[in-house]
Amino acid sequence: MNKIIKNSLIGFAFIIVLIIALFWNKIGNGYKVYSLINTITTNLNDGNEKYNFLITGTFGSAEKVDTLLAAISFSNRKYFLADVKFKAKEYIIKSADDLTQVFMGPSNLIVSGKGLDKGNFDVLRLLGNVLTDFPQTNQITELSFFEKIGISGWTVSNCEISDEIINNQEFKIISKDIDSNNVQILINKEIDGQFYLNIESKKIKANLRVEFNDIINNVTIPQNDEIKTINIEREELNTAIYRGALRTGGLLLSKIEAPKFAKVEKSYSTGKLKFKDGNRVLIAKGTHSELGKIQGALLSKEIREMVDATLYTMCWVYTADRKSWFIDDFRDAYNRLKPFIPKRYDEEMLGMSETSGIPIEEIRLTNVFPALFHCSGFALFNTATIDGKLYHGRVLDYIIDLGLQFNAVVYILKPEGYNAFANVSYAGFIGSVTGMNEKQVTFGEMGGKGEGDWDGMPMGFLMRDGLERANSLDEAVNIFEDTPRTCEYYYVISDGKIPDARGLSTSPSRFEIIFPNQFHEQLQKPVENTVLMSAGSRYEELVRRVKDNFGKFDSEKAIRLMDRPVAMKSNLHNALFAPQNLEFWVANAGISSPAANEPYTHYNFMDLLSELE
Repeated sequence: MNKIIKNSLIGFAFIIVLIIALFWNKIGNGYKVYSLINTITTNLNDGNEKYNFLITGTFGSAEKVDTLLAAISFSNRKYFLADVKFKAKEYIIKSADDLTQVFMGPSNLIVSGKGLDKGNFDVLRLLGNVLTDFPQTNQITELSFFEKIGISGWTVSNCEISDEIINNQEFKIISKDIDSNNVQILINKEIDGQFYLNIESKKIKANLRVEFNDIINNVTIPQNDEIKTINIEREELNTAIYRGALRTGGLLLSKIEAPKFAKVEKSYSTGKLKFKDGNRVLIAKGTHSELGKIQGALLSKEIREMVDATLYTMCWVYTADRKSWFIDDFRDAYNRLKPFIPKRYDEEMLGMSETSGIPIEEIRLTNVFPALFHCSGFALFNTATIDGKLYHGRVLDYIIDLGLQFNAVVYILKPEGYNAFANVSYAGFIGSVTGMNEKQVTFGEMGGKGEGDWDGMPMGFLMRDGLERANSLDEAVNIFEDTPRTCEYYYVISDGKIPDARGLSTSPSRFEIIFPNQFHEQLQKPVENTVLMSAGSRYEELVRRVKDNFGKFDSEKAIRLMDRPVAMKSNLHNALFAPQNLEFWVANAGISSPAANEPYTHYNFMDLLSELE
């Protein structure tokens, strides 16, 4: 019996650790069998030289169940094969000798890399890294001898262990009810290296069979005239596979429970990282190079996660959809954008790379990513609000499944020689999509069409430039008009000193200024003393809400303008600015809920800025 358990766990430790990860907070300091935990932690930390396993079964929700077949073969730095069939669609990763290939069946696409770099595709070690990176599970790989002993005692006293005959075969069954979840591990006592994992609740349903064996699965990569092959550097392909899988693993854990990062205030040079209602606030002053170094030093882990999400996780989604290598396409975009990027921003990215340890190319390419965002925005003032105060709302819509919300940061920055400003953003992004400066000028953008028009300043850097240099609404509009632009974007810019606002409809060749209460072909229902910008039914709903409460808007009512369906299901963050008071409110998306459904946190710009004195 001990031999069967030991052999099974070597190959399938990640399945059992997943259970621990799922319910770690419920178990608390509870305890599992010492030998089991010792085997698990050894494999998670050190990997294993060679293993082969097969997983088959079904999983999903109570309403929708999907099928899975996954065959994994691994021999340390010599051979790796993963053949996965999910929802009847096949994906293959194969690495041997001087070649790594990824086959994506649904896209009829192969990504191939030749060279000496084999990488390390040890799935067990990868899972250990996933658990180490996730705040709620990082202690699993670092259990002490006494914790392992305690865990074994917890199992004996809390789990049901029995022997049963199923289909004429004898099984050892370990089961436990945790909250509304029933978890069972069925270990086949007659077939060495076979067990079943069953999890059932109102939300989760998984029935998986796992087999550990010594058979190498000689699957071949399909080849025919209908399949397109993309050839890239093998080292880059292996990096994209590993880092994409690492971040995807973290995102899967975050679907169970949002990461609970340590809220420890810290400082570096002239900057500090603090927290407001559990949300990160980074306050810093200095040259742009110094600002970059401060961000890299205080947010290195968060920046690493953002790079992995935007480059190496999104990479596979984009590549499968476009049949073009995502990272090469972003390189091409950056090379065209580079002449238009102010030197001070490249110095900031270089500083960030220096202190975070993340290669500068990854930092630069990550900062092209915000060009894909889509959004809504509005400005209300004078007779539209209860006290004549200007309220500028900004709805950022993008894929919440990418987990950017878990690395959200409110930046309060004072660059040497430029305006201080608040930037509602994410670790690693030095540009802006939502912000307000000390001169009461506020900016928000909305993405349009024209991807590929890269001969201009990237949208995020243009927004940042406006925050740093614009002292008035007119100056902001002039900056946007005079700067070479990319693609199609729409902007709402407001100035609390007047108060007034403008909408901008732009492309590389078009620059239209939209005044309050002005009819526009795409905005056909203007409202007095407002600039309202959105699209389709979301614009119609925004107009209706403004008309229903015209003259009654305070901060709370203005926030409610951003509720669904004005905000999309992919609503990543919402921000409301009251520039005359230099205060603002921010909500970030939850695990799977849009920002509009999450609580807002209030910030006072001048109070935060004063901490730099």
